[in-house]
Amino acid sequence: MHSPVILQPFTNRSLLNSFDTQAFLDREPYPWHNLEGFLTPDGFEALNRDFPALELFEQHSGIERGYGQRPHNRYYLAYESSIYHDSTSKGIVKHEELPLVWQQFMTDLETNSDYHKLIRSLFCVAKYTVRYAWHIGFAGCEVSPHVDSPDKIGTHILYFNTHETWKPEWGGSTLILGDKRTDKLNPDVSDFGAVESANILDNRSFLFKNTPDGWHGVEPLTCPEGAYRRLFNIIFEFPKVQPLPSARLRSLMKKVVHR
Repeated sequence: MHSPVILQPFTNRSLLNSFDTQAFLDREPYPWHNLEGFLTPDGFEALNRDFPALELFEQHSGIERGYGQRPHNRYYLAYESSIYHDSTSKGIVKHEELPLVWQQFMTDLETNSDYHKLIRSLFCVAKYTVRYAWHIGFAGCEVSPHVDSPDKIGTHILYFNTHETWKPEWGGSTLILGDKRTDKLNPDVSDFGAVESANILDNRSFLFKNTPDGWHGVEPLTCPEGAYRRLFNIIFEFPKVQPLPSARLRSLMKKVVHR
């Protein structure tokens, strides 16, 4: 068992404080950046070593997606609650069930003022909600080109593979897609005139703002059995607007308040 050493802060504060916000916002075809060294070397090593066990994940296979896009097959693990179901038996991990280093990291993430200050400036928002999920990809898995739902403001993808565990020829790079040459909403990579690849190895991460032109994807993995593409998603979403109470309920509330 690993000793409970507290590694906070996990993030490279100098990188956060020197980030060029305007260059990010000006980037085409939409704002994105492939960060190197977002995590400290010790932080990355510990989180990579104690990545949540595969037994905690649920397998997603053949789940229907919008516009006829191909299924996003993978192993999936949500933090605290899932957008896919209410069950807590599989595919959801509670804070106290995580390896200790991940518990420490989640706490650090949620209290990291430098990180949240940067996110607000990059995504041009004052408020947001955050949810978290781990993905594990295996041979044949892909993410067909798509734009995220309008509920999402942006996403920060932290990759947990190294040159020792993953070979570039197996694929797995997140593709930044531009110059779309079809009206289809389920295009292929070949339908784009501009394709850039994000590096996913050795403490890299991919941060992007969701826009109507924010097309991205991952081509099918060609890794051998037993090799896995591993990542952790930090997903920023617009706060949900609470519905106004009905007129009858408002009337009853006033009566209660004024008694």
